[in-house]
Amino acid sequence: MGGLVLETRTDLLKGGAHGAVVAPGDPERSRLVGMLEGKIVPRMPLNGELSATEIEAVKAWIHSGAPGGMGTESLAAAPGGAIPDIQPTVDVSAQVGALAFSSDGRWLAVAGYQNVRVVNPVDRSVVAELSGHAEAVRSVAFSPDGILLAAAGGLPGRWGEVKIWNWQTGELVHTLKGHDDCIYSVAFSPDGKLVATGSYDKLVFLWDVESGEKVKTLKDHIDAVFALAFSADGKWLASAAQDSSVKIWDTDSGERLYTLGEPLESLYTLSFHPSGKRLAAGGVDRVIRVWDLTEKEPTLVQSIIGHEGPILQVAFSPDGERLVTTGEDRTLKVWKAETLTELRVLEEQSDWVMALTFHPLGRWLAVGRYDGSVGLYDAATFEQVAELRAAAE
Repeated sequence: MGGLVLETRTDLLKGGAHGAVVAPGDPERSRLVGMLEGKIVPRMPLNGELSATEIEAVKAWIHSGAPGGMGTESLAAAPGGAIPDIQPTVDVSAQVGALAFSSDGRWLAVAGYQNVRVVNPVDRSVVAELSGHAEAVRSVAFSPDGILLAAAGGLPGRWGEVKIWNWQTGELVHTLKGHDDCIYSVAFSPDGKLVATGSYDKLVFLWDVESGEKVKTLKDHIDAVFALAFSADGKWLASAAQDSSVKIWDTDSGERLYTLGEPLESLYTLSFHPSGKRLAAGGVDRVIRVWDLTEKEPTLVQSIIGHEGPILQVAFSPDGERLVTTGEDRTLKVWKAETLTELRVLEEQSDWVMALTFHPLGRWLAVGRYDGSVGLYDAATFEQVAELRAAAE
């Protein structure tokens, strides 16, 4: 959160948002030591603490001038630090980080590791593969006309990128760079003129699709932005973040209209109701919250503890009558949207469901999992009708 990278000695000595964390030769003036000892908050590491012996070893290294050696530039480059070539003994599938149907419902984009595959959901054939992404693709979106496909990701702690493809020809139309960390969400505006991106660097950018130029920076979150969505009329953009808030932005001006601050912990997901006047969100505190939105005064109308673990995804059905949610408890639940009455709990999932998307005409619900599998459910009966592994390898 402070922009500090510990991958190499060079990164460590560079420091983070608060400046240098190591003063070679002087452990007592080193911010790193203060945080390890709890003299500077937050104490590190967040989920525990080092032993006195381990802290003394760090202090001794700093006292000696923080010399190089192991980790000077990378583990592989250090003496005796060659990384062994360990190969898996079973087939490995990349996680499905995101899913998106085209607006006509004919195609399903499946985000994997360094690639996106476009699948025909009827016969489950792969009709296009878009490769060359830096790392895991964490969000995908079709343009409203179905011609372009935006795929977002980047290198965590380094930079974010969005590749915009003419997916049918394989032409890379734009590569959008500007974020200082990985991008977790990308969305086209309903008119197809803008692309919004949300990143771990706490920022939201609006880009002009035709030129590929950044046109607005939306800055008000104080932690990583994990989810974005435009309202149906395109006037509003909603963003959900690790700072436990949802913010509603005016798309034309870039101004923040208001903040929904009721959540108690990080938010991972949000979804606009098809009407554009209602918004659902969920995250670490396991609560599904639904707000009615107006120009000036939002109202929290529903909230319920929905899962036994953090909520990973929420999605309204195209007719607005159902809300589907999933969590780290591996459950997939169907709710009556108007009242948040639980209607059905589907079978336990094979792994975390990282992605949910409804067919735009209400035919299917597509479910993407951490184990690389994709399930297609009948959106009327919520019975699974197909399984594919479009993100394999």
